[in-house]
Amino acid sequence: MFELGCINATEWAIYQDWHSLLVEQFGHRVELQGIIYLRSSPQKCMERLRRRGRHEENEVKLDYLDKLHVQHERWLVEKSTEIHFDKLKKVPVLLLDAGVEFQSDPEVQEQFITKVKNFLDAL
Repeated sequence: MFELGCINATEWAIYQDWHSLLVEQFGHRVELQGIIYLRSSPQKCMERLRRRGRHEENEVKLDYLDKLHVQHERWLVEKSTEIHFDKLKKVPVLLLDAGVEFQSDPEVQEQFITKVKNFLDAL
């Protein structure tokens, strides 16, 4: 949010303070074991948004999806995002190619299920 210019430096500092407090108080109860990243191109995401036709998603722009995609790539793939909580840097990530039409392809669905099961078993 801060890097996208949606919040200013003061708001970002407040967010980080609250986040640190919550992690300190409750982190052991909500600690992430792993992250499943459904990677899809911004164009494919836009196509799916339009297909869903949800009123609340009407104003989403491709530029926003581009920026969001870059942020997720930096965070989950490149691991180059500055993270203020070290534990997240070491959380394993399963990357699934959600750019394929998995909803209507049982073979792809089975591949995803197998990958997720293997990922969870390895945690």
